[in-house]
Amino acid sequence: MEIKDIKNMLTIAEVIKHYGLKADKHNRLKCPFHDDKTPSLQLYYKTQTAFCFSTNCTTHGKALDVIDFIMYYEGFDKLSPSEAKHAAILKAEEILAFPRSERIGNAIKKSKIIINPTTQAPLISKQANEKSMFLERMFTYFKNAVHNSKPAREYIESRNLDYKQIEIGYNAGQFHHGARKDESLINDCLKYGILLDLGLKSRTGETAYKPFGKWCIVFALRNPSHEITGLYFRSTLSDKDQRHFYLRDRSGLYPSYPKADTQKLILTESIIDAASLLQQEEIKNKYEILSLYGTNGLTEEHQTAIRKLKHLTEIIFFLNGDEPGNKAVGKYAPMLKSEYSNLKITSVSVPENEDVNSLLQGHSPEIISYLIETRKEY
Repeated sequence: MEIKDIKNMLTIAEVIKHYGLKADKHNRLKCPFHDDKTPSLQLYYKTQTAFCFSTNCTTHGKALDVIDFIMYYEGFDKLSPSEAKHAAILKAEEILAFPRSERIGNAIKKSKIIINPTTQAPLISKQANEKSMFLERMFTYFKNAVHNSKPAREYIESRNLDYKQIEIGYNAGQFHHGARKDESLINDCLKYGILLDLGLKSRTGETAYKPFGKWCIVFALRNPSHEITGLYFRSTLSDKDQRHFYLRDRSGLYPSYPKADTQKLILTESIIDAASLLQQEEIKNKYEILSLYGTNGLTEEHQTAIRKLKHLTEIIFFLNGDEPGNKAVGKYAPMLKSEYSNLKITSVSVPENEDVNSLLQGHSPEIISYLIETRKEY
């Protein structure tokens, strides 16, 4: 059974009940993956995920789908990654073998898959980077906020993006108010720039913080280990001068660092363009995709990532069809060609004043495949 089929058939609620766990009225429970005295594991039924907000958790700030939850609960994470995933899939299939009425009714007796001790890998305990763990928590919150915001969903859909297919968050600027108000959260938000202290006071005399990137959709930037090291905010408001925001000390790439075996790499001008390509299965399966940070955004981090691609044969520029986009290709293509003399550098001819995302809003996806196939060598 494929992982996507399991995720479509098995809910996080069924997995929780299978293991005899019970959430409180806030959909929280004591985390089974560490010594938890107060409920720190939050269930998100809309995304079918769970997330532990404790820094002591062995999941290290990772959002868990049903496969991940089973893997950690059964101790399969002590195996090699491929063995752990395979064992978790087998266990999920075992759970699915029970009638649905039993899966969602009383908890059933847990039965473990027997693993050959000789195949077990040693448990490596490492403390995840503090900043990455914090950003992972915030991005999980932002992703779930999409489900609770009609304006966010409408904006995302207007850009022809699918928040169920790719990871997109939304920042309504409410994460530090009401029941969510927590001094440690506020301090971390100030530390990493998600809240700004401008010296303002509220009507009650308390410090009034300004949320960074309010009313923005949010994308995660990741390091070579696929940990979140930065966030990109794109305004949903019609302000042409204030649309793109990055956390200070920006680091990380979108959607992540290219895979080591990458042969053909598409460079887009924006993160939304890269996200748009990621939704096209045919494109995603044939090419690796990497977003620049605008026409002046081929950073040293991008170049370092490209240098590590030992199997790379071609870089494809898919920038906007305007003067800045054309100038950027004219600037970067010779630079890359001089460094990689054996590398093929090509450019997609984009219709005037169009970009990847706008093309997909106004045309069928086939236009993207056609433009890439008819690209020209620089």
